Order: sequence, then C-alpha cells, then structure tokens
Amino acid sequence: MTHLLEQEEGCCRLTQLPEITINSEQLRYLPAWERPRLWIISLFSGSDGWTIVKTWPNELFCARVEGATCPRLSALAMQLRRDAFHFRVVRDICGILLEADATGQIFLSGWNNCEGANSLDETHVFYEEQIDSTEPISQFSLLKVSQPIQSAMRVYENPEIARIEAEFERLLLEDPKSELLIDLQNEVEKGYAERIDNALAKVIDSSNCCWYLIDLLYNVYAESQQLREQGVQLLYFQPPNTSNQTPPNRQISLDFLSEHEDDDFF
Repeated sequence: MTHLLEQEEGCCRLTQLPEITINSEQLRYLPAWERPRLWIISLFSGSDGWTIVKTWPNELFCARVEGATCPRLSALAMQLRRDAFHFRVVRDICGILLEADATGQIFLSGWNNCEGANSLDETHVFYEEQIDSTEPISQFSLLKVSQPIQSAMRVYENPEIARIEAEFERLLLEDPKSELLIDLQNEVEKGYAERIDNALAKVIDSSNCCWYLIDLLYNVYAESQQLREQGVQLLYFQPPNTSNQTPPNRQISLDFLSEHEDDDFF
C-alpha cells in the first residue's frame, strides 16, 4: 500500500500520527473540509484468510488516481497478485460490491442510489466505474470465495429470517407489549444490504474489532492505543496536494483483501 500510494505525486508515508490542537470529540463533529489533511489506513487480520482494510477518506481505494484507467483497488490487487473486494452499504437498503482480481479485472454489482435518480450516470456509475449488474447483490460474479462468504451474500434465503418476521407479526397482533418485540423489530427492520454486511462481519470479523469503524479519522485519534492492542496496524500518509479534502462517501464502507492461497486470494 505504501509503494502504491507513494507513486502519487506529493504523497508520502508518515512515521507517526500528526498532533492536532483540538480534542478528539471536537474532531468528531468537524466537517470534512476542516479536518486535518491526512490519509489513514487500518489493517486487521480477519477470519477465513481475509485482511480487513478501512480507510480515511472512506472508499479511498475505490477512486482512480488522476490519469489512471482503473481504481486503486484494482492496482493494489495487481501489485499484490491477490484478489480484493469492497462492499458498501447505502442507507441500509442498497449495496455496491466492487470486485478486483489478481489480474486487475474488476466487476461492479449493485445499486448506487436507493432513492432513484434522474440521470443514468447517477445510478449506473460508482465513482468512474460502470456498474456491470444493477440487480440486488446476491453473489460474487468475478471472485471465487469460500462457501461461508457465498452464504453470507445469500443471507435472505436463510429460513431463520422468515421465522423471525413471522414471530414479530404474531406478537404484534397477540401481545404488542411483549419485551421480545423490541429485539425482533431490530432484526426485522434491517435493510437488504445491511443484512449482507452483518452476515459478512460474522464470517470475516468475528471479533467485531474493525468491521464497524465508520469514521476512521476520529477512531484513530480517540482510540489509537486500543486499536493497536486489538492487533490493528495503522498507516498514515500525507496526501497528494491535488487530493480532495472531502471524503468520497460517508456511508458504511469496507475494503477487503484475501490471503487464502488455496483459492489464489491475497
């Protein structure tokens, strides 16, 4: 990652986290354009042979470097000769799955705007990449993944979900004051992509260490020691002068790199 990012003019690895003049709670509520000019990458060894990658700005590896013909994730997969994927949850309902194989080929599936859009580009393009399939995500189309991950992508086929929904409807009619309703409601109200995200978390990050770090910049300044104690490796970079200070997207987003050699993953 260091080698890849430092090829961008003006980008360099920092040996330590830069100091800030405000406390972390103030940082939490600062708009992106007022935050420190800094790129952060966190890496954590997940289950099933995967490495979990979170970035600030969010979705750093989904964007192209100026003049490039592929996103950073594709360039990274080629450099490492390993497969990689990025999964984004959009307002709990919609999802985007960006796959990149070891040859640099990519495949995009999902829907980029769950509220609809007037322009074709708004719904069928993710950053500068054309979405190949706009059907609801239910599988990997490019990468060969393990059976547990395949099952996570098809979590809506799990009969347990239908059972929970039926139990919720029954209690709603027969015992609306039941304490069980609250727990069941939290499960019933999950969106399509959110269910997939939760299922992937159970397979890849059973410790729940990194999966739900949404604001990495805040987390690093507020909890860096705790993250390191949990085995998270943190990388800091001075971004290129041309980089956009505003993170590409503040939605839940994750990058993954596989290291399962039997399946030619990273």
